[in-house]
Amino acid sequence: MNERSEILILVAVSIVSSLLLYLPFALNVTAVLGVQLPATGIQVLERYYDGPLYVVVSKTFYAGASPLYGASLLPAQYYAAHLPGYPTAIWAFSLATPPFVAMLVANLVISAAAVVAFYLLTARFKLVHDPFSSALLFLFFPPRWFLYRSVGASEPLFILLTLLMLYFLKKDESTKSTLLGAFATLTRIWGIITFPVLIGVWLWNKKLTVRRFVLALAIPASLLLLFSFYAYSLGDFFAYFAVNQAFLTNIPLLTIPMMALTSGAAGSELYVILFFIYAVGIVQLYLKGYLELFLYALFMFVPVLFVVHNDISRYLLPIAPFALIIGFDALMPKKRRYFLIPLALLCVAGYLYCLAVLPTNLMPLPLFEHLFQVIGVR
Repeated sequence: MNERSEILILVAVSIVSSLLLYLPFALNVTAVLGVQLPATGIQVLERYYDGPLYVVVSKTFYAGASPLYGASLLPAQYYAAHLPGYPTAIWAFSLATPPFVAMLVANLVISAAAVVAFYLLTARFKLVHDPFSSALLFLFFPPRWFLYRSVGASEPLFILLTLLMLYFLKKDESTKSTLLGAFATLTRIWGIITFPVLIGVWLWNKKLTVRRFVLALAIPASLLLLFSFYAYSLGDFFAYFAVNQAFLTNIPLLTIPMMALTSGAAGSELYVILFFIYAVGIVQLYLKGYLELFLYALFMFVPVLFVVHNDISRYLLPIAPFALIIGFDALMPKKRRYFLIPLALLCVAGYLYCLAVLPTNLMPLPLFEHLFQVIGVR
């Protein structure tokens, strides 16, 4: 197949796989392949956190007073943790569709663009032996990514922006890579690490100039401007940290003993394995000489060690394509026909995983219905 054909297949698989995940809920079935669905209906997809909260931001953009805050039972300051990148995409798509539909459609489009960006990054710079197979794997691994690219979440846009940032960084196009880093920072606060990544790569390659340093300052400047806007609209420059600071600690790996207390030995052990596998993948990026990918993955990985949360796998999603797919490319079957067998198993298992997880993290139905009424059709 040529490049154009492979891209079309990847886009189709990205969209169709999510639509197949939507199908049981759209049909209001209560069980699929033995997986019981305690909640069903298309509203399950719309109610999955944090999707509804991003829709609220797309309607308010942090206005100090709005009936939507009362409808969601959350103060305006809470929404400072939901940065404006993804809500802006929802707003754009809601010009043509209802807001909650726009939330899902936006991520269908963004995720399709993300797999194309990953394919082009790996193909143009020869990062893996088979970019098409690796891009197929990217769509379903880790399974948590399959879930979050199909519901309302900011990860797809963030991953798309960082893939593009790294693509243009490898092409040594400083303006584009810097702007994409700034946009990533306005999507998820972890985008701020693109600043030291750019500086580190330019220093290593002896291409750091005064102009490039000043240009890169646009990344932290974008966050300072956003926080200044929070100070104006929400009355608190540090509103973001007021929401999330409880999850940060100065002692690394505290998530592991916390998981031992809440999820038992099995849950805690899985986090040990998770950190180990990511660390090995990051080292592999270094050994392969992929400096840009290595620095990005390393600078993202280290701060996560100081996060105490039962959802660390979600925090690590932005570096999964690099640490887990590109880093472990040597373990991939060299012939596609042999790769299809484990990929098929992954797709089915990931599908069942998503079906089981989707009904478990929903905005309560009465609260969602109230919010839906306040927002209205448009």
